[in-house]
Amino acid sequence: MRRTRRAMALMMLTGLLGSLLIGSAALAQTGTGTAAAEPVVFDVGVDSDITSLNPFNLCCGPDYEVMSLIYDTGFQFDNDTLEAAPGFIRSWERSEDSMDWTLHTVEGATWHDGTPATASDLAFTFALIADYQMPFYKDYFPFEPTFEVVDDTTVIWHSTEPTFAPEVPAYAPVLPEHIWGELVGSGDPSDPEVAKATRKTVKEFENAEAIGTGAFKLEEYENGQFIRLVRNENYWGTPPKSLDEVVFHVFTNQEAMVQALKGGDLDIVDALNPTLFNSLVADADPNIATHVGDGGCWGNIAWNFGGQKDAGGDTEDTADPVIHELDFRQAVARSIDRQEIVDKVYQGTAVVGYSILMPGSNGSWVAEIPEDIQFNYDVEAAKAQLDSAGITDTNGDGNREYEGNELDLELLTISDVSGSVDTGKLIQGYLADIGISSFFTTVNTNKAYDLWYTGEWDAYVWDWCPDPDPDFMLSVFTSDQCLGWSDGCYTNPEIDRLYDLQQTQLVRAERKATIDQMQLMIAEDMPVMVLNYWSDLQAFRTDTFTGHVRSPNNELGLYILGWTNDTYFNVEVVGADTGEGDGGGAIPTWVWVAVGGGVPLAAIVVFLSRRKTGDEEA
Repeated sequence: MRRTRRAMALMMLTGLLGSLLIGSAALAQTGTGTAAAEPVVFDVGVDSDITSLNPFNLCCGPDYEVMSLIYDTGFQFDNDTLEAAPGFIRSWERSEDSMDWTLHTVEGATWHDGTPATASDLAFTFALIADYQMPFYKDYFPFEPTFEVVDDTTVIWHSTEPTFAPEVPAYAPVLPEHIWGELVGSGDPSDPEVAKATRKTVKEFENAEAIGTGAFKLEEYENGQFIRLVRNENYWGTPPKSLDEVVFHVFTNQEAMVQALKGGDLDIVDALNPTLFNSLVADADPNIATHVGDGGCWGNIAWNFGGQKDAGGDTEDTADPVIHELDFRQAVARSIDRQEIVDKVYQGTAVVGYSILMPGSNGSWVAEIPEDIQFNYDVEAAKAQLDSAGITDTNGDGNREYEGNELDLELLTISDVSGSVDTGKLIQGYLADIGISSFFTTVNTNKAYDLWYTGEWDAYVWDWCPDPDPDFMLSVFTSDQCLGWSDGCYTNPEIDRLYDLQQTQLVRAERKATIDQMQLMIAEDMPVMVLNYWSDLQAFRTDTFTGHVRSPNNELGLYILGWTNDTYFNVEVVGADTGEGDGGGAIPTWVWVAVGGGVPLAAIVVFLSRRKTGDEEA
């Protein structure tokens, strides 16, 4: 386990160290003289562990953050426009009919194990996803594409339909064919059984070494504690200016995380709850900066429509029958006071929302949801809608029944998702106000996946963080995403049709009209209830590092867990006399040995609170 800074121990050693420790910067992390031999470490505090080291089993922002440092993706995001920018693919051009895209990859890259990385690896990764319909990434590769390797730095993406897909940055990391190719079974991938077997093998791969081409390499991972990444000295691109290591520390208690930041054991923290964030603001510590960023996410209630798999792999309807009733879902929406949730749970650091796309990351694609399908707070209207649907209290006990059965809904709340538990408590009260009994179960993210997969819940309070392009968020509501990205195996053939249509529309205005239609249909059909668009509350020390970069590059951009990882490449040690790319300094090793100890640490990563894992097998 990595040695970590302990502020109290350092205070006890102040007299002994004397002039060796200079100012608060030295106390936190940096030093002078012989300190240059020590690695420069950037300590990040996160509130949940990573889900997996396997890119096909990822879930949430921390997962993607870690993966974005270990692996390269084909394209990255431009930090100003959030459009496609060069990544492993350095340049590209398309044919006049938009059916053939020529992709030029980086030259001279190597995998972390020293093996050359070429265009063949890119083609292998894309074909693995497209041919075997790998969950989470498959909708980035529509129209049965094929990938022709021309030479070590050139791939041609052939599509059966005109497509803009190559320019929609996919989160799919480029994988080493010499490792992942061993997992691909023989036979025709169009054979459902062959595809199923390969998906299962790939998803079960532990990927403990996580060999990528990124700027950092996996060095050490302790489940539930920390993940430590070290600089890739053979990185093909511009290296980080200062950092030798990035350590993600996992905290199940946010108060402990804030104390670690205050004590100098952390350099930056993410996803603070409003109460703790406001306490930092009130403290006005000159060495700690606070930031309210656009979280790029919306909180929601999602319904379980059934469709999960039982132990034998057969489809099982786990849904409470009342959930299939549209009047029920709409009435529940009317019973919920969105504004009260914003005020009480988020303390004003969120706004009421209605669309599955949102003003920040999806700005120009967001449709105006008409008031008549916003289903705003109106308890009497909610009761009347339930009565008219025959969901009534027939025995006078104060609780409604459906098809002769008392309603008693299980609400799943997620302990390490900010706002989920407190929102769940309010929702339980709202449901009681309209005569619906409920109870809620609180679990952490990893346990929530287990319950999600088996359908052991009726509704849950979670969130979504969409891609800048709306294609991904729309795909979540398609039928074939059951046990992929879908919340509760919702199905709607018209949504499926419109989703396929918008993937063919190269004229923006035409595509926008289709996407608007989808947003309105989802708002009215209520497979999920959008509650709010919340802010991401971050804080960082100003006496340890400088040069943090917001992503996207505006006043609401995030310093970490944004659309790019520019902060890790640009921060420099405060007060260190370092040149471009210099390793900087740190407190000498003997000091660390003297102070010893360590706080709970962690692993986590990029943006989009995109959730959902679990096997997709049919």
